[in-house]
Amino acid sequence: MPKTRVLLIALMLSGTVCAYAKYGTPEGLPPEIGEHPLGRTYVAAHRGGYFGLQNVQRQFDATTTARTADILEMDLHASSDGDVFVYHDDDLSTKSTCHGEPRTLTSARIRQCRLPAGDPLPRFEEVLAHAKGKPIFLDAEFKTMDVIAPAMALAIRANMLDQVYFQTQGDRAKYAAARAISKDVYLQYKATRDDDIDWVIAQHDPRLAVVEMNATFATSVRIKRLHQAGKRVSVNSWRYQVLEERLTASCDQAFRRGVDIAVTNNPASCSAQRDPRHYSARRQIVRNFLMQPNEKGEND
Repeated sequence: MPKTRVLLIALMLSGTVCAYAKYGTPEGLPPEIGEHPLGRTYVAAHRGGYFGLQNVQRQFDATTTARTADILEMDLHASSDGDVFVYHDDDLSTKSTCHGEPRTLTSARIRQCRLPAGDPLPRFEEVLAHAKGKPIFLDAEFKTMDVIAPAMALAIRANMLDQVYFQTQGDRAKYAAARAISKDVYLQYKATRDDDIDWVIAQHDPRLAVVEMNATFATSVRIKRLHQAGKRVSVNSWRYQVLEERLTASCDQAFRRGVDIAVTNNPASCSAQRDPRHYSARRQIVRNFLMQPNEKGEND
């Protein structure tokens, strides 16, 4: 065997062992499903399914039809005249044929914008209509303050408050603005410190139903505390690396720890990982060799 090949194999094995030692089963938990006192676990498709067409209606429809996810995650911006569109970035030029912040353009102008594959930006009103009555939830992020009121109004008008929850991130002003409009809308808040968890519990708000944490902050102790308060825990389970779950999801670590909602780029793989037969040491070694953990904690 050529020396270069031997060296390459040795480096791969070394990397695998080091990765497993550093990023193995979180907190030494055994390879089994953690306790989920609030019921089943959920798979949320990041931007509708990251490796399809991101934040695009036909991808939302495809994921819903395939039933690989329970939740469609998406991002919301408002136009200058109060229409609500699904789009991630703050500037339209990054992913569309238009330029500028969505809030600086009229609804009519944004409807003319096209995404890389030629699709229009989905209107949130139309996304709601597509999802209504189907076995899917919507997880919609308020990207700006000015989208809160019109987005909530659409969900209320569509009579879909039991099928939608809105992300406020770790922004208490967004939470307050949403709650001032309606006490019935389900909300998600991001906790990055223990005093955030204290604050969430102190609200005594049953419709502040979901708490997001990044993968390293979401320890089993914190998850248990939120479960005791009746909150579900959501974690972005993908890894910030070029592969980003293209070969396999990494939801098993989240489910094993007791997380209720795993947000993933690969919903089909993530859904399969709810089965404890996927929680083997061999699978974990391969997964950790391919991907580094989500330690940055960005919201996406």
